[in-house]
Parts: sequence; C-alpha cells; structure tokens
Amino acid sequence: MGLFDKLTGTDINDKMIDSNVESDFKSIIIDTANVIKELKHITEANHLKPTDLGFKILKIMTYYSDEKSENNEMNEDEQKLLLDDNFLLNPHLKIKQFYRIEVYKQTKENSLDFLPTIMLSANKNLTKIVATISKSHEVRYSSTLEQDIIDDIQAKKIRAGVLLGIRDQNMYKEVKKIVAGIRVNGIIDQNISFVVCYGIDDIPSVNDDLIFHYKKKMNTKSADGKIDYSKRGYVSAVEKDECLIEYIKPMLGTPGRNCRGVFIPVKEPRKNNDSPIVISANLTKKENETSIKYSANRGGYIVVDKGTYDIQDQMEINEISFRSTGSIDANITSNIKINIKEKDILKDAIGAGMSVETTELVVQGNIGSGAKVKAKIVEIGGQTHQSAYIEADKITIAVHRGEANGKDIEIDRLEGGKIIGDVVHVKQMIGGEIVAKIIKIDTLLSNGKMTASEIIEITELKGNNNKFIIDPSVTREFNEHILNISKKIEKLEEDLKSYPRLLSSKKEMIDKNKAMAEMVKEKIVELKKSGVEPPITLFAKLKDFQEKVVDYNAQLQTFKDKKETLREYKMELVQVQTKVFSAKIINHSIWKEFNEIRFKLVSPRTEITYNPKESEISREITLKDMGNGELRVIRSSEYSGS
Repeated sequence: MGLFDKLTGTDINDKMIDSNVESDFKSIIIDTANVIKELKHITEANHLKPTDLGFKILKIMTYYSDEKSENNEMNEDEQKLLLDDNFLLNPHLKIKQFYRIEVYKQTKENSLDFLPTIMLSANKNLTKIVATISKSHEVRYSSTLEQDIIDDIQAKKIRAGVLLGIRDQNMYKEVKKIVAGIRVNGIIDQNISFVVCYGIDDIPSVNDDLIFHYKKKMNTKSADGKIDYSKRGYVSAVEKDECLIEYIKPMLGTPGRNCRGVFIPVKEPRKNNDSPIVISANLTKKENETSIKYSANRGGYIVVDKGTYDIQDQMEINEISFRSTGSIDANITSNIKINIKEKDILKDAIGAGMSVETTELVVQGNIGSGAKVKAKIVEIGGQTHQSAYIEADKITIAVHRGEANGKDIEIDRLEGGKIIGDVVHVKQMIGGEIVAKIIKIDTLLSNGKMTASEIIEITELKGNNNKFIIDPSVTREFNEHILNISKKIEKLEEDLKSYPRLLSSKKEMIDKNKAMAEMVKEKIVELKKSGVEPPITLFAKLKDFQEKVVDYNAQLQTFKDKKETLREYKMELVQVQTKVFSAKIINHSIWKEFNEIRFKLVSPRTEITYNPKESEISREITLKDMGNGELRVIRSSEYSGS
C-alpha cells in the first residue's frame, strides 16, 4: 500500500501570511466538484493559510453518464447500482460527484486535536483504500467521536480525489467498533487498519507462453554459486509422467474501476508462441482451458529430430568431454543407458573433470583424471585414472587405478586403486586397497591391503607385503547397528543415574511415615468396631501413605527393568563382535613370507596379528575364542566346507 502523502492536500501552497493581517472570515457554504481548488481560492482571497481552514461535508451529489444518457443524478435506490460489478464495469460509465461543504476557520473550540492520527493508504491501482488509526493514549471519548472520525476520513478521501459514499459500508462498521473500544478502555492500545472503500480489481491479460520445463532442471551453478560451464545440458533426462513442455494459452483479462471512479482497461493478450508442437507416441498431450501440457509416457531423455519431440532410453556418443558434451546429469532413476564408444588407449572416453550420472553406463575406453561416474550399472573397458571416482551398484572395470564404490564389483586388474563394496572379485591385484564383506582375488601380487568382515579368498598368492584384515566394523550395516546399540546404552545409563537418589528419598519418606500409617489403620479399625464412622481425614492420610508405597514400588520396578535392559544391550554389544570368529581367510596356494594377517575385535578394541611363514600351507585361517579369555589364531590345512 502506498501512502497518499501528495494526494491528501500537502501539495497546497503553504506560503506564510503576514501575521499582522487579521481576517474576519465567517463560515460559508458552497457547492463544488473540486473542494481543494475552492479552499485554495478562499485562503488566497481572505489572506489565510491553508491550515487555517477546515470544512465539513453537508451533502454528496453523485452523477453518472453512459452510452444512453448524461449527467443523471443518482437517488438513494440508484446508488445501490454502484455495488453491482456489471454496472461499474461498463466502459462507457463515467461517475462524477459534487459536494456541498461548509468552510470554516479553525479555532480552539472546533479543533479536532483530540482525534487519533488517521492516515490513508492505497494499493497500486487505487482499487482499495485503507485507513490506519494510530495507537493513542490521548484520545477522548465523546458522543460525537464516531461522526468526527468518519468526517476526518471523508475529508482525507476528498483531498485524495476518492469518491464518497461508494462501497464504504465497512468503514462505518469498523469505526463503530473502534469507538466502542475507546469508550470502554479510554485508549487505542495498538495501530488499527481497515478498508474504508473498495473498487473492482482488474485482472491483467495473460500473454501466451511456451515453457520448456525439462530445460529448467539443469543446475549450472556450483556449490559456491559460480556458473559451471561444463554443465551444458547435453542430455535432458525426464521421468515418466513428468510435464516436459507447457503452452500457456492467451487469455483476455477483466477490466476494473478504482475508488476515484476511473475505469481500468486491460490490454489484448499477445500471441507469439502458438506454433504447433509435434510429438512422438512417447509423449502425451493434455489440454484444458488455460494450457496445453506435453508429458512423458516413459523415462529417458528428450530428443528433437526434425522438429519432433521424442523420448529415448539409449544413447551412443564418441566421448564425454568439456569440448564436446560437457558433464551429463541424467539421474540414476532416468532409465537411460549411455554407450561411450571411444576406445583409443591414448585418449579419454570420459575427459578430465567430467561428471556423468545415468542409470547404465558402458565405456569402451578410459576414464580421465578427476572424472566422476554415478549410475546403477557401470562397465569400463579401459582404465580409470588414479583420481577418478566410480559409484554404482554393479561395477565392472578392466584396469582400475582410481576409487570404486558399490555393491557387486568385478575388476580385471587392480593397480593401486581403492575398492569399497559388498562383494568384490579382482582377477589380478597389484597393490591397492579393498574394503568389503567378501573379497575374492584370483592372483595377488605385492603391496595389497584387504579388509573384509566375512571372507578373504585368494586363489594364488605370488607376492609379499600384503595385509589381510578381518574387521566386522568395516560394513555400514555393522557400524549402524553398533551405533544404535551404543546410543541406547548411553541413554539408559544416563536415565539410571537419578534413580538411586530418587528411590532412597521415597524409601526414607515411607519409613518415616510407616508407624503413623499403622496407627491410623488401627484407629480406623477400632472406630468401626465401636460403630463410629471414622473421619475422612484418617482415610485421606492412609490413602496418601498407600499411594507413596505404590509409587515407590512402581519406580523400583522401572529401575530394575531398565537395569536388565542395559545388561541385555551390553551383552548384545559383546555378542556382535562374535562375527569375527566366523570370518575366515582362505588361501588356495602356499603362503609367502612378509605377509600379515590381522583380526580386529570391536569391544574391547583389540588386534590379533599373525605372520605366515614361507611355503606354509594353511588353507583357512580363523580366530577362535578359547573360552578363558584367550584368543587364538587357528590355521587349518583343510577346507571347512562352509
């Protein structure tokens, strides 16, 4: 809402008048269509300042003209037409008002200084006028206060050029409520705003528009807010039933009329985007009164071929690079399969710094430095750079030097890279690190580190300086389970801290009042035997004691239950680590010296180490709890078969 500062008369010439000139101005009554202009003439003719004069509205005369007639004065019944939107929205209608006012010189006797400050504001099109009555502790109630406030608002409306007596019923209702509050409370304790009159809001026309929703999904900004020029939206992934394109139909708006009686026309809508959209059977067209929507019948990516929009789920490209495609973000749920054909060993099929996200990715060649791949299924026919990162449920890589994270991972040759997964199969390992539930290696050379929670299986061991680690805590599920139990133990231990003191206090109170309770009980029995009804106070004392006993017993039972639960959780925590005793390291060949085997326990944190000897034949190596606190590495030349 914008304030009516300039509209309410502050732009009247406020030049100073010689204080020696006295005026014998008496009040006059005039009829006028322009109150402000008349006031200015009167002040100039009588050598007065604009602030010296006040005016009171005696009569409002409303006239209207339309295509049928002109200057029709509206009687009381005809003024009801001004509540009819259809009548006001006639573009030929013109409304004009004349006012009979009494102009008088302001004196202390007729001053309205006791009124609260009232300001008018309006919305942009002047279709709603709002009055704000300021908080005031100086306001005084009188029998004329309601009318005085109405008169002040009406005067401000006239100064703003706002029509009077039109759609202003709310003003009278709100002023009546405010005055009633003043009469009771003697003050206005907060600013109060209300609508004093309203017109008809115009509704602008809607220009036609063509919105490509699928293009908005690409976020080209990095985490620090800078534009990432590698994200150019080469693949526009979409999901089934997603709205891809929307044509907004042009719609003619509706005109309005403001509180000055001025008609507010609307412009004809523009129509610049109504060229037909051609779609394949993989898109659906739905039309309503306001728009036409084109939605996907399947997941995939948008293809525009000779002006026809289609959705496909398989793509073949030569490479992904900053120069050719930029990074591709197709979402792992998009059902899109991308085949990258570049297989030159001297080139990168996925270039340096590129990122790819899709459902399935087949790369015939190499993955460059800093490249990131995320999918459900990934196949890489070449090699990964040591700074490349691959994440997928199922991963197959020829030569791996970077980091791979997934569930089912198969690597032909691991050369110093890192693998994190559930089940990992490496055909040849030359250095590097593997963390998984189950690890299987066909040929193991030197400098490898393998950490598993269940099984490490080696077909042929050819090297030295390898580390074989059994650690149940390496899996996410195990850590989440441990964390969950630990949190429960911590909470229970914290809860139990307050119980001993609480129970001791309650027990002390019971012991202190036990003798008194027995006496009361005996007194009740004695009175009943004598045929005398015991006083209610005796029953109340006995009941109070019994409630204390019941409460104590309940708290004691809760304490015992919590202690038992704590004991069970601690036992569970101890039992969780027993998984280490079912894990095993299997070597189908002979052992080489300078290799190390470690078993890690969770609680307490303990490591048991064993170093196999040269040419040792131990098919399975496990850890056993001997039952007396001793933990022993068990070596077997036979397979357990489990």
